[in-house]
Amino acid sequence: MFYHRKGMYTNMKNKVRKTLLIPGAATLCLGMFSCTALAGESTAVAHQAQGAVTIDGDLSEWDLSSPIEIKDESQVIRDAEHWLGETDVSSSVYLMWDEENLYLAVDAKEATPFGAVGQLAHNMEDNFKLYISTNPDADPDRTAYETNDFLVYLMMDKTNWYTAIDRSMIERENLARFSTQGMEGSDKVLQGYERTYTITDEGFIFEAVIPWANFSNDYIEAYVPTAGDTVNFDFCMTDNDYPFPNTQASVQISWSGSAESDKNPSVWGRVTFE
Repeated sequence: MFYHRKGMYTNMKNKVRKTLLIPGAATLCLGMFSCTALAGESTAVAHQAQGAVTIDGDLSEWDLSSPIEIKDESQVIRDAEHWLGETDVSSSVYLMWDEENLYLAVDAKEATPFGAVGQLAHNMEDNFKLYISTNPDADPDRTAYETNDFLVYLMMDKTNWYTAIDRSMIERENLARFSTQGMEGSDKVLQGYERTYTITDEGFIFEAVIPWANFSNDYIEAYVPTAGDTVNFDFCMTDNDYPFPNTQASVQISWSGSAESDKNPSVWGRVTFE
């Protein structure tokens, strides 16, 4: 059992090209239902933690009223013909935050969980892919990754829980000496990363903490969120039923419903810190 500080999150999808977030619109969704796309954009709210967050796979301390829902056929971005529906691969995702940490909770439905074995490329193994910007001033419609844009792999292998950060899509002059980490082998590149899970009848509940310091170095200032900040964000779930070399199918389902997220932040959704 792990212990950490403070908060929470929310929403849904859409694969239509986005426009700027309408101020306050995400807040209006809060507490009513899963926020739907506004003006063609996936929008969500992350709530500030108000006390200690226990990383134990029990979400009783979380506000679950407005999840990011990733369960629709239109959100399947790879091997759609092998997706057998919501009970096969889907998830409800929640976020919390404080000045030191990002907190993540996932209520996942998966027929064959924890299939990563370290033999395939990370993008083919069971994983969660977390896309996040740490620059609220960045142009939300930028079509190329900038210095503060990150793709994080949280590998689902049940034993080593290895992690990676992919920066291969960023131009050299924009890397700020923060290069790709852990995309080869079974490394654990996230410092202070804690996670656990509980098994459910239809899959598992995953809970984790990722310190903001992991998105900084001597040339990139550590992000300290402020209530009212809005950043680009996306989340993807990968399920490989047969995690061995020459596997024919590895289903991916994404909040934004776009296969371009690895290269193009404009297709991500938007998250507001409240």
